[in-house]
Amino acid sequence: MSMWNNMLRLLLALVAVAGLAAPAAADVFRIGEFAFTPGEGPGQYELSATMPELLASNDPLTLPDGCVEAGRERAVDATLARLSVEIACEQPLAPGDRIVTPWAVDGATFVSTISGAPVRRALQPEGDNIVLPVGETAVQQRTLPQVAVEYTWQGIVHILGGWDHLAFVLCLCLLARGRRLLALVTTFTMGHSLSLALAFFDVIRVPVPPVEAVIALSIAFMAREAIRAGGGHVATHREYRRQLAVVAGFGLLHGLGFATVLRELGVLPDERLSGLLFFNAGVELGQLAFVSAVLAVMALAGRVGQQQRVRMAALYGAGITGCFWMIERVAGFTPGLA
Repeated sequence: MSMWNNMLRLLLALVAVAGLAAPAAADVFRIGEFAFTPGEGPGQYELSATMPELLASNDPLTLPDGCVEAGRERAVDATLARLSVEIACEQPLAPGDRIVTPWAVDGATFVSTISGAPVRRALQPEGDNIVLPVGETAVQQRTLPQVAVEYTWQGIVHILGGWDHLAFVLCLCLLARGRRLLALVTTFTMGHSLSLALAFFDVIRVPVPPVEAVIALSIAFMAREAIRAGGGHVATHREYRRQLAVVAGFGLLHGLGFATVLRELGVLPDERLSGLLFFNAGVELGQLAFVSAVLAVMALAGRVGQQQRVRMAALYGAGITGCFWMIERVAGFTPGLA
């Protein structure tokens, strides 16, 4: 019977790994970068676009009236595609002119230099498209509610699309219950909120690739911690204090990952504080929704007598996936590998 139980656990773990490892990268928040610059002659412009290679289709742009594509070049660098599109217009661009792109990124930065001084904007999708305000030649001041909606949404999208962060929170949900789970999640939140703020305001600077590798390792470590704890084991006070310390440390690392995304969104100088606060609020809202979903699933599994099997399958899946992501990320920045 023990052999059959072990085989069932292995099978469930493999299924969980397949589900978790579906994306090629653990963090699937897909950023686009767009630059709109003057061309060589009157009415000529160049649009440069950088995005994940899988999203970079050759579908046409929707251009303002009187404008046409005069040429397009494409280059691929690792997993990123860089496109350069030449645009010719019969008349000067009007303030309300826009370019609708066909690329379904989750967020983007946009810089225009057609007026001489750079105009930078953080953009969010409109449906499956990013719309570029190419007619704007001056920075548009936004109200606080507009900033709140944009950055809260970006925070929610990032946490719910960040498989590595969700895998870590999943392990926390399966490690403890009740007040202790609340304390662990709160500690994790405090840790990543602190490091997010410090990194975003350049108080601390840490290379991104090693941080991402250790974030992946943190998933495997926390999965192992939860597996060793067992379904019905109650941690001693000493074990619980150690868990809080470990979760706080890993929370600091995860916050550095959040800061990378927030920087890439191209936050305007006068929106840095509000953007940080609302982005972090969105992250916490998404995290709370995920914790609620995990607890609901575990409650349903308990009602049919499968809670322990589901728990172990999820933990083995998270642990194996964390190890895979760590190897993948280390191979990405170590000379001679991959």
